[in-house]
Amino acid sequence: MSRCSGPEVVVWDTTYACPLRCSHCYSESGRRPSRQLGPDDMLRVADALVALGPRVVALSGGEPLVVRGVFDVAERLRAGGVKLSINTSGW
Repeated sequence: MSRCSGPEVVVWDTTYACPLRCSHCYSESGRRPSRQLGPDDMLRVADALVALGPRVVALSGGEPLVVRGVFDVAERLRAGGVKLSINTSGW
C-alpha cells in the first residue's frame, strides 16, 4: 500500500499589500485590499503547514515583508523542519 503524502511545495500568498504596481504581477497586488491574516492566525496556519510536511514553503504575496509577524511565521516554519523561501520585490 502506498502512503499518501502532503504537498512538496506550498506557495503562501500572505497578503495583497504591495507598494509597487508591477504589470507582470499575477496576483494584482497593490490593486486590491490587502486581505491578510493577523499574526496569531498566521502562526496557526504555519503550524498546519508544518503538519502537512512540505519540503518548502514560499512566502509570497503581494510583498510578504510588509506583513506584521512574517518573521515569526518564518521561524515557526523553520523550527518545524520546513525549508523556506521568500518572494519579495526587494522594495
